[in-house]
Amino acid sequence: MATKLTSDINSILLESGPEPRSIVGQVEHDSQTISVLREQLAEMCRQSMDILAGTAMPDTCTLMFPPTFLAIWQLLAGSADKPAGFDRLAIGIPRGFTKTTVMKLFVLYCILFTERNFILVVCRTARLAENFLSDVADMLDDPNIKATFGDWRLNLEQDTQGQKKFSFRGRNLVLAAIGADGSVRGINVKNRRPDVILMDDMQSWDNAASPVLSDELLTWMTGTLMKAASKFRCLYVFVGNMYPFPGSILRKLKQNKAWTSFIAGGLLADGESIWPELQSKEQLLLEYENDLAMGKPEIFLAEVLNDDTASGKSGVDVTQLKPCAADLLNDLPQGKFIIIDPANDKKHSDSTEIIYFEIFDEIPVAVERICGQLSPGDCIKFALQLAIRRNCKLIAVESVAYQYSLLYWFNQIATQFNIVGIEFVELYTKGMRKNSRIKDMLGLLMTGKLLVAEQLFNAVIYQIVHWNPLKTDNVDDLLDVLAYAYQVIDQYGHMIAEQSFYDINHGHLQEGVLQLEDNSAF
Repeated sequence: MATKLTSDINSILLESGPEPRSIVGQVEHDSQTISVLREQLAEMCRQSMDILAGTAMPDTCTLMFPPTFLAIWQLLAGSADKPAGFDRLAIGIPRGFTKTTVMKLFVLYCILFTERNFILVVCRTARLAENFLSDVADMLDDPNIKATFGDWRLNLEQDTQGQKKFSFRGRNLVLAAIGADGSVRGINVKNRRPDVILMDDMQSWDNAASPVLSDELLTWMTGTLMKAASKFRCLYVFVGNMYPFPGSILRKLKQNKAWTSFIAGGLLADGESIWPELQSKEQLLLEYENDLAMGKPEIFLAEVLNDDTASGKSGVDVTQLKPCAADLLNDLPQGKFIIIDPANDKKHSDSTEIIYFEIFDEIPVAVERICGQLSPGDCIKFALQLAIRRNCKLIAVESVAYQYSLLYWFNQIATQFNIVGIEFVELYTKGMRKNSRIKDMLGLLMTGKLLVAEQLFNAVIYQIVHWNPLKTDNVDDLLDVLAYAYQVIDQYGHMIAEQSFYDINHGHLQEGVLQLEDNSAF
């Protein structure tokens, strides 16, 4: 008698785009063909995260998983397949990138393809853990799964919100769910203890923020939850986000050599989204801009980028910083100057920073920024254009090692283009280390003795949040330039008083401007 099998192997093999990956096809086959197709599909589900997702959740999983998720899946599946051992995995997946869905798929994988027989799911609350279990049951009930692997409910002994016991695929299985405050001491079902303990989003923001509560949770996790495991083997999986507090458990596990960690941020090193089809780079940056505008950039940095330095090791409470009032910049400044921190234009070099300052009531304000991997020619060109446009008569250049030669070329180019009236001066560190200069500068920002215009504010906050005074490889070029502001005023104050240099140029300025606009001249 012919039977219907809800699968179409060819459609799975050919599927490669972001369209819904439903594998339901109503095709008549004889029983032998059905058996072969079922075995083929089962093996494909075992080998492919995408096919398993499309089989179990055809209406939900409509996108192909990106490479980072496939790598995480290989780590999870490889550990679950081991016949023995006590693997400990710490997984960081950005908020909003289907973290819990991936974990539900992993539990399904353990049920269908491994010898694991007692899976304990721990979430922040019992209700969340029970919902997790309910969704796993829904996947087992999906027509595709039932047609391929059989009906798990045929030998179901117990089906409550918090626990399910059943015989399936040749072994007795237990699925249990508890909250982070639940009791697991002495847990023993069918003379077995958990051989998979999955901790999914077990820690909350409020818990991580509290030294007392976070320590209590960590103590319960280490001393109670993990000690309730099988004595023969257990796979521990902690899945969550970083939090910008010392009590962040994921941060502690990352630093623990007994745990293998795989922690991914929402943006890759090249600035692209980890999963563009799900959340684009532009969407993520808008989210960051919103968090920053709300005075909470650490939320995005910790939970979306999984940045374990997002607690702000600089010691600066960035929520207390505000950009310079816009109406202040409408007044006539007491003085103007430009500071340049040169770099080269190589791909992995530091950024060249060109910052234009104005002085109001003896307080320097960073007003405009030009930055990037600039050639010496472009650096000189952009700085001169900025000085002319802003009517600024002083350009100060950090003059360490080869950077000093830039002053020579500034003078040469200004002479070549008949631009006079602009002074080019050097800046030296005076033996003070960069981190020390930046630390002093941050104090000025906090006390309002150094201000930043709104258009530079986000970039300054970003570098402050990431700046670590104990490291020397920070991305802090902008902060370094800000740290020179008062040194310029102290050394060259007599040159930066507000005074037009148009008359000094005797008509040569406009000629110079026109030539500077001609890119071929450089």
